[in-house]
Parts: sequence; C-alpha cells; structure tokens
Amino acid sequence: MVVADRKRALAWYRDVLALEAAYVPPEVGHWIEMGPRRPRTRIHLCELGGATEPGPTGVTLTTDNIQADFQRLKGLGVKFLTPPKLEEWGEWLCSLVDPDGNEFDLKQPVDPEKWRR
Repeated sequence: MVVADRKRALAWYRDVLALEAAYVPPEVGHWIEMGPRRPRTRIHLCELGGATEPGPTGVTLTTDNIQADFQRLKGLGVKFLTPPKLEEWGEWLCSLVDPDGNEFDLKQPVDPEKWRR
C-alpha cells in the first residue's frame, strides 16, 4: 500500500482495521508489515514520497459479520464508497478507503451450508 505518512498509516491499520503490526523496524522505517504472523498474508505500507497515486488495491478483507464491522469502522470515521450489499451470488460486499485513498473491499463470504438450502 502506498501511504503518505507511514506512522499515521501504521496507527490506522493497527487501530482501525485491527491488523497486527507484524514487523516494524525500530525507527518505523520504510518497510512495515501488517497482518497475521507468517505464513499468512501481510500488507506492506510503503511511503514513496507521492511517487504513486493511491486507488483500487485489489485487496479484499473478509469478515464473519459485515454489518457489525461496517458499523464499527464507520464509527471510527472510516470512509465507505459503498455500504454493505447482498450480491446476487450470495455474498455481502462493500468498499472502503484508508486515509490515503487506497480502496479495499470488505466481504462476508457465503456460508456454504446456507447457500445449499
């Protein structure tokens, strides 16, 4: 993720999205990793001095309760591009942006047991 201020981004991803700070160098340097411990996926927050514009990331965050997470994140001041919507394929989906304008999807996957009924 390209960010304007890595310290601000670190706080937002940690405190708002509740991602674990998996790797932060002592001086909060260029390379910060957010997310669960390996071997799972992490997000690299990268301050490039405005060289790259933020926008759609292609990153989807999953949740078991999209309505509750939507309300929690909205209460923390997160900007949503779309509210949660039940899509025709049976999953809930909405879009949000971080303080730098990076766009994410928040999705509640289909419960296979409910989908078969």
